[in-house]
Amino acid sequence: MAVMPAVTSKDVRTVLDLVFALNADEREHPNAPLHVLTELGRLVGADVCSYTRVDNRTTRLVTSEVAPRRENLIESPAFHAVFHQHPAHAAFRDGRLQLGKATAISDLTEAAELRRLQLYVDFYAPRGTVDQLLCVASLDRRHGNTLAFNRSRRGFGARERDLVELITPHWAQAMDRRARTEALTASVRRLARHADRLDEALTGLPTLTRSERDVVEHVANGLTDREIARSLTISPRTVHKHLENVYRKLGAGNRTSLVAMLHQGGAHTARQLQAVRN
Repeated sequence: MAVMPAVTSKDVRTVLDLVFALNADEREHPNAPLHVLTELGRLVGADVCSYTRVDNRTTRLVTSEVAPRRENLIESPAFHAVFHQHPAHAAFRDGRLQLGKATAISDLTEAAELRRLQLYVDFYAPRGTVDQLLCVASLDRRHGNTLAFNRSRRGFGARERDLVELITPHWAQAMDRRARTEALTASVRRLARHADRLDEALTGLPTLTRSERDVVEHVANGLTDREIARSLTISPRTVHKHLENVYRKLGAGNRTSLVAMLHQGGAHTARQLQAVRN
């Protein structure tokens, strides 16, 4: 008699559809990870699915995406207080929890030992969680990112494990791409805000007095207040007063902000100052 494969061709097609959904445009499908977690739960037969980021040094839960969302405990101080009891932490340190390898809590600890944990008593038992299948999706020197699938009965079969191991590397790749895209988008937004502030600052240049412009030019050249005072034959206190006026007129919070504006403006700022002088 032929042995049926643990993972069917239908399962593989479903996984491919989920991988495609994970890699959808973030702007059009911002909730794709949550949708995929929900579908993975149905595929694996889990009640709750999560993707967590954990600090390996402190065993602190950093971020989590959970389906359904109401089961996300990241805002619970009590959960954080007992999270270090999770058997996966010791298993990770002992080398029993490997990257990309699906492992159940029931593989790591006896049921009686699990039930003695405050983590189980306060959070797993009230939610009907008896077992959990884990798979480390990505790992670096500081953090581990893990997919987890909770269910109300003990034990996971070969099919569930194979499915999780099949999608985990694709999940890790997609989440890494999303993180890089988010970081790039945030950088672009910061640059745009800097550019807007610079434009606002440049419009304020004509409001500077001649003495204030002289001080700004010396600041741009890296001189200290005392050096500026000697160069302009004024007191350091007067330099400080001119700078206060400059900060107010250009919208700079302090000397560092002013220098950053001047450097960002570069030759354009120099030309603006010269034009105002003339």
